[in-house]
Amino acid sequence: MKKIIRDFIPPVIVQVLGKAFNNLKISGSHKIFSSYEEALQSCTPDAYEQQELIEVIFKKTKRFSENIQSGIMPIPATTAYSLLSIINPIVQNNTGVINVVDFGGACGAHFFYFRNLIDKRLKLNWAVVETPAMVKAAKQLGTEELHFFDNLADAVRAMDNIDLLHTSGTLQAVNNPDEYLRNILNCNAKWLLFNRLGVNKNDRDIITIHQSKLSWNGMGSLPEGYTDRWIRYPFTFPSERAFLENVEDKYSIIAKFSDQSGMYPVRGEQIDGYGLLCKQKIPGR
Repeated sequence: MKKIIRDFIPPVIVQVLGKAFNNLKISGSHKIFSSYEEALQSCTPDAYEQQELIEVIFKKTKRFSENIQSGIMPIPATTAYSLLSIINPIVQNNTGVINVVDFGGACGAHFFYFRNLIDKRLKLNWAVVETPAMVKAAKQLGTEELHFFDNLADAVRAMDNIDLLHTSGTLQAVNNPDEYLRNILNCNAKWLLFNRLGVNKNDRDIITIHQSKLSWNGMGSLPEGYTDRWIRYPFTFPSERAFLENVEDKYSIIAKFSDQSGMYPVRGEQIDGYGLLCKQKIPGR
């Protein structure tokens, strides 16, 4: 496939989405906590693993996959737009199987989108890494090409090699971003795509609380039977300098694109949002 909808969403839409998030003023989002555990005490019970949140994402993804199979092609979110654009060179140079690890890929919505767009003769081996609670629900949507794992190590072992490791806003949400980043960099993936990455240009990590509406999670509208509400969970903005130094030790940054869609201001800090496409360095070159 020579090209995969490089300009599927006009840039103006991406800019509007970014401004919408930047203009959100949510009480409590500016407070800085001394640890992930301290922040967690001020969050919604169970944070990312609360059952209602998982149910909503599962039902949205199931509906999304069914709509695609019936010929309805929804407009993707900014994350899907970036991933669609950047996966193109990987598809062009591959004639057999594409191995993808989607770290924090929820119930596999990105897989269903790409499966519909990519030539059926090209096999996808797509591994989603998620929380145990999300994996338990998402496995109902698994296929011969889509698999779910509750840890990165098992997903890596299940593949002979990794063409692309993709993560979208997930590193900000885990309890130890530095450790997860090291594990990602050690996966030996040929390409890395950090989507909706949030960093602190001040040389320090900060831990805050992020808030989102239940309806914002997953693709599409809130399923029937659920009442929209705010969800609070810990969020870390790592030092940009430290993050980039770690990445560039093993990878070359091929492309950088602005994406402010998941960012919010923190008083006294320089928060920036963007995406990075990185290619594995070849030893000796």
